[in-house]
Amino acid sequence: MKKTVKINISGIMFHLDEDAYEILQNYLTAINQRFASTSEGKEIISDIEYRIAEILQSKLSESKQVITLEDINEIIAIMGKPEDFDATDDSGPYATGKEEQRSQNYSASRKLYRDPDNRILGGVIAGIGAYTKSDPVVLRIILVALIIISWFTGPGITGFSIVVYLVLWIVIPEATSTEQKLHMRGEKFNLSDIEKNVRKEYETVKHNLKNIKNTKEYERTQKTVNGFTEAIGAFFRFIFKFIVAVIGLALIVMGVGFLLGLTGTIIIGEPFMPWNNLIIDDKILLTNMLESFIEPNTLWLITICAILVVFIPLLAIIYGGFKLLLGIRPNDRPVAGIGFIAWLLSLIVLVVLIGTQVKHFALAVKDEDRLVIQNENKTVYLKANMADSLSTSKLYIFDSEFQIMYNEDDEKQIFAYPEIDIVCGKDDKVIIEIEKEGRGPDRQKALENAKSIKYDVIQKDSVILFDPVYSLMNKKQWFFPEVDITIKVPKGYIIYIDENLEEQLDYIQREDYYRRSETVGRYWIMTEDGLKRHDQQIINE
Repeated sequence: MKKTVKINISGIMFHLDEDAYEILQNYLTAINQRFASTSEGKEIISDIEYRIAEILQSKLSESKQVITLEDINEIIAIMGKPEDFDATDDSGPYATGKEEQRSQNYSASRKLYRDPDNRILGGVIAGIGAYTKSDPVVLRIILVALIIISWFTGPGITGFSIVVYLVLWIVIPEATSTEQKLHMRGEKFNLSDIEKNVRKEYETVKHNLKNIKNTKEYERTQKTVNGFTEAIGAFFRFIFKFIVAVIGLALIVMGVGFLLGLTGTIIIGEPFMPWNNLIIDDKILLTNMLESFIEPNTLWLITICAILVVFIPLLAIIYGGFKLLLGIRPNDRPVAGIGFIAWLLSLIVLVVLIGTQVKHFALAVKDEDRLVIQNENKTVYLKANMADSLSTSKLYIFDSEFQIMYNEDDEKQIFAYPEIDIVCGKDDKVIIEIEKEGRGPDRQKALENAKSIKYDVIQKDSVILFDPVYSLMNKKQWFFPEVDITIKVPKGYIIYIDENLEEQLDYIQREDYYRRSETVGRYWIMTEDGLKRHDQQIINE
């Protein structure tokens, strides 16, 4: 029993005996050598393999599943050998005596396709003409005549004819490959026919491509494409200019807004921006405060650099916005370069100078004190001394809100309120913890600054008197002091909070929520959950 070999031809698997496989391989190799070097060789070889596969399929049946040597020899006789053809030129077919003598009676069966090369609409009539060996022009004349006659005799027939044509257009496949076109015309399907048709199509396409620019259709198409391209380009240019103008306007608004805001902060101050003012009640300038912790010799340089660092980018944003909005491109590179250099130098100087000043306040140290209040009747009055001569304003420094105050008799002295917390204590006595924080270049200096903070809490029987404010200045130098007071009240104690403490109160542990203004001027009793309203009137306040 001969050995069989599997082979893939045009995407179809076949089983060949060993002798048939060897002859077929040699034949396919010769075909590849014959046509591979030509420009259209790939398509010729593909069509030849398709034709060989078609013939091989016709040789198979349920009782025969293996291709024999006799089958391969018959295929070679039908298709012809590559060496039997001698091309006279690149485009012509190959007619020799051997070709005429070969047995070429095995032709492809005729099949119905739509003819794309001779179509007017879908190629249905041209395909039918090729299938029936009729002139498609005659068939078209007959069809048009029938449609005209049916229009006058029975208009419904005309619509039916159109529907039939459309159905045939959908159902009948289009002849796209060489083998399909040969099947459509019922032509012989050997090497010569395949090569002739492929070369003919190749030359037709090449000719059309070479002369396409000289046709009116190409000129019309080019005009249409150019017009469409110009329209799309104009649309996108308009959209781009509009977006650029919007961005320019936004930059102008943003830059002017920031510029006016900063300028207004410097000039106007508290009336418009009370949370971060530079002027306190039109009397104390922030520059006076800055001089307390920045050396006067460097303060003016820091101020100039800070202004340049902030205002140069704002001016650049506004200028860039006008350029985008107006669509102008002036030669402003020298000005931009000078501005950038000035901004960069100002930033470097500002960072260096601030770094040398901030190091004096790099460390924060706390000094804690404790006051124990003993009272047999468990009633305590919390009051503050009066400070009528102080005027106040708010300022944020180191992420903390300060109620900045000054004495009308000494505008160089600046004060702040302490922060008082009232919570439930675990001891049986009222404990007042006073925490003072100071800053300095090292731990020792920071501790000295903390201890130098002057703030007192005094007990007079059941009355606890708190200093109203503490000074932010120490020998005319500001070291960012802070005073935090925690009052720990045991359960069952009754306390009275005076109105003078309202500005100093920070956190109060309470059962129910009350505004700070509702907390002062009332009696409270301490519970596990915090202070609770106590309506009992106490004699001998």
